[in-house]
Amino acid sequence: MDTEEVLKDFPTTKRVDYLNAASIGLVPNPVIERSTEIETEIAKGGTLALDEEKETLIYDGLREEGSKLFSCDSTDIAIFNSTTEALNSFAWSLDLKDDGKVISTGVEFPSVTYPWLRIARKENINVKLITAENWRIPINVILNEIDENTKVVVLSHVEYLTGQKFDDDDIKKIAKQVHEIGGLLIVDGIQAAGYLPINVKELNVDIYIAGSYKWLLAPFGTAIAYVSKDLCDELDPALVGWRSRENMWDFDALDLSYASTARKFEYSSSAYSVKLGLAESIKYLRNIGIKNIYDHNKKLVDILAEQLNSIKNIDIITPPEDRCSILTFEPTDKDSSAIAQALRKLEKPVEFSLRLGMIRVSPHIYNTENDILYFVGHLRQFLR
Repeated sequence: MDTEEVLKDFPTTKRVDYLNAASIGLVPNPVIERSTEIETEIAKGGTLALDEEKETLIYDGLREEGSKLFSCDSTDIAIFNSTTEALNSFAWSLDLKDDGKVISTGVEFPSVTYPWLRIARKENINVKLITAENWRIPINVILNEIDENTKVVVLSHVEYLTGQKFDDDDIKKIAKQVHEIGGLLIVDGIQAAGYLPINVKELNVDIYIAGSYKWLLAPFGTAIAYVSKDLCDELDPALVGWRSRENMWDFDALDLSYASTARKFEYSSSAYSVKLGLAESIKYLRNIGIKNIYDHNKKLVDILAEQLNSIKNIDIITPPEDRCSILTFEPTDKDSSAIAQALRKLEKPVEFSLRLGMIRVSPHIYNTENDILYFVGHLRQFLR
């Protein structure tokens, strides 16, 4: 991976030590240019710039790129406006009732658990949120929780707070066990897609979702979801609209018949420029190589961990055996918000996230070893 060449597409890194991809990833210049170009064309030209054929091609192009990212067929890809929207759409489409159990974790991002908690207010289902042990969710605890009443296991491929990664073998074990009792595995991949190689068929997941604006380095406003063929055929979408039909351009208000592919879960018009932007960003990342990006990011996080381990009164939260592109830590004798305030006031500010009083650092392709050392160097000074 030619980091110097990559950095040319991210001018912000010249003035900011940006270590916050887990919150919002920086968008490369070619993706910004393509997205704004089509947005301007549509705003100025209306249907002269966006006719039915071009609208179809934008969605089909994103499905094609999404299928390459997830290693699946393009017909298995549905396009949404956000990961949260996709999770809600699938949760309500499952029509859960009759004492069914949904398993997730207590350290999930709220959007992963809220749809199921909302359904539980209406239907007689049990939502079991597994308690973390020292911020970590052991795989055996998830497996032991799966029983004959389990309908869904839903979790993040990489946890937003700690950066804990469930490796491929872990996900396969969960999928195998939940499938044996007729349940489903849904994975939120918003903190994984863009640097972690993903093969949804090998993982044997039923649904895998990823949003645009973090590690995929695209504008806000879109997400892609893989839906297994068997599940797609079985489900009746909870949210429907003109895009849900096989022939959406016939505008037949009398017949609600669905598309034969995952497109049946798409239902409305949306921001076409960001759909095009995500397709462009996936191409950009694939051109660099997802495995190359993983190796680059993992190296930076390992350097960060090594540096932090040499500083007194630092408690690293991210489990060493599970980390990849996120590292979360907590100073034990200083206030994290005060540290953040000081580092953001530097001549070259450092940008990262505070989560539950902890510092979360998340480097990506536009970061270098010098970025890590700059951050740690100023952190040391502040902690003296």
